[in-house]
Amino acid sequence: MEKNWYQIYTKPNAEKKLYSKLQKCGFEAYLPVKKIKKQFPDRIKISIQPAMKSYLFAKLTKDEMNFVKQLSGFCFFVSFGYTYKEKHNKEICYPNITDKTIGLINLILSEYPEVILQESKKLKGDKVEFIEGSLKNYQGVLMHLSETKVAIKIPGLQQAMIMNVPGTLWKKIT
Repeated sequence: MEKNWYQIYTKPNAEKKLYSKLQKCGFEAYLPVKKIKKQFPDRIKISIQPAMKSYLFAKLTKDEMNFVKQLSGFCFFVSFGYTYKEKHNKEICYPNITDKTIGLINLILSEYPEVILQESKKLKGDKVEFIEGSLKNYQGVLMHLSETKVAIKIPGLQQAMIMNVPGTLWKKIT
């Protein structure tokens, strides 16, 4: 059977535990993480936190999805509603998440750990293209009233990742 990437919504603060369970069961899984610096009076602590609260990804077959639904920490697979087949049979419409999408998320998080997530529907601004760096040839949106905040839409997720990018790495396009 064919395996596809699915976005999983977890119970609050269960991302790391569910990710670990998926790996122990032999499933290919991806938990987007970012490093967070916390300043204390006597030290700086760096912690690794999920970049997308309550979300992780798993590459599964339809049969494996039923098994994953039984794991503690699991809430649901993210979907965009239903498609209707002949005679009104409903089929759940899952986002089209590819290996390239997972790679893009990982690339952005490794380059820009201070990234912010936002719904891609809310993006307003000029279109830009990256001309240098690891995101070369990707397109994004220069956020309204900003000279350095650029958003890249994540294909299939209806989400965008917003990051501070020096103006030397991108150019406006028409």
